[in-house]
Amino acid sequence: MENELELKDGEIATMNDSHIEQFKSLYYLLKGKRDTDIKLFNGVKQFSYDDIVELNNKMYKKLDIHRVVTDIVTVTVGLDNKEIISFGSWNEFVTYDWKISANTKYITLEWDFNIILPNQEHNVPQTHTVRVRIGNSLKPNEMIQVIFMGGEEYDFEEAAAQMSCKIDFVNTEISKDIKVVVSGWYDALTNNSEDHKLIKFILRNEAKLQHTIILSFIISSIILMNYLHFALNDWLLQFVNGDIEHRSFMFLTSSIAVLYLFYQSGRLFAERMAKKQIGKLVRNPIFEFTKGDENRMKEVSKENKKLIRRIGVTILLGLSVNGLSALIGTVINLFLN
Repeated sequence: MENELELKDGEIATMNDSHIEQFKSLYYLLKGKRDTDIKLFNGVKQFSYDDIVELNNKMYKKLDIHRVVTDIVTVTVGLDNKEIISFGSWNEFVTYDWKISANTKYITLEWDFNIILPNQEHNVPQTHTVRVRIGNSLKPNEMIQVIFMGGEEYDFEEAAAQMSCKIDFVNTEISKDIKVVVSGWYDALTNNSEDHKLIKFILRNEAKLQHTIILSFIISSIILMNYLHFALNDWLLQFVNGDIEHRSFMFLTSSIAVLYLFYQSGRLFAERMAKKQIGKLVRNPIFEFTKGDENRMKEVSKENKKLIRRIGVTILLGLSVNGLSALIGTVINLFLN
């Protein structure tokens, strides 16, 4: 069967069935509609070079069960020295020397492949793209810019997540299979733990530690005023005229002032601990990729140990205020009596 096409100069050209099929194949290749699925991962994981290689191996193991026509893997690594390294092929990435001093900020992997889908009416490869981004490289001010630039809600969430997986797909089953692969790989990763066991406890109970110190200062003021009440009772008789109600009123008024003074001192002491010590505790870097990442991990471990010792001393000082108040009250009592 032949179809006639009229050209501009009036000539008649014929298109046979094979030409029509070629046209259909090209049309569906160019016009094939793709949907998008985005999964965000907000856990606390660590990522090493071997983990990235493992993810690529798992991805291709899943693709091997399909009829893949073309496939391209690109990798982009962002470093803290404002350098971005892009690799156009997987071989370039695995052969690169990562013994560098810079720290890793983020890694983006993209698999772009064309698959001939099963039971497809037109034997045309359909393009699927998988993009995995690891690491949140946006600073708080940059996140604000994303909001005011009118980005979609998922754009902000994607930028803020520790890892995101974006799949542009034609076939739903392929998209689900790939998402299962990525999710399973992520769940099996090592959790980003703290070097010292106390870090997790301190971060989880920061508010309780502050309240404990404040309460310790308040109790100290009560202890001190109790000692002073008995020590100064007879002494006040020499300087304060009036009955016992008058002296009690004066003592109660002064007690409120002392209580408030101790409360404010405890609050400032606790806030200083939270800001200068607890606030500086950090988790280990999420990447173990470059030599700089390894060095940074050692630095974080050293800094956290120093901060933990300082926090311990601060808490002990806060709690020892009770004993100090009792000691001061005892000395005053002995001195006046």
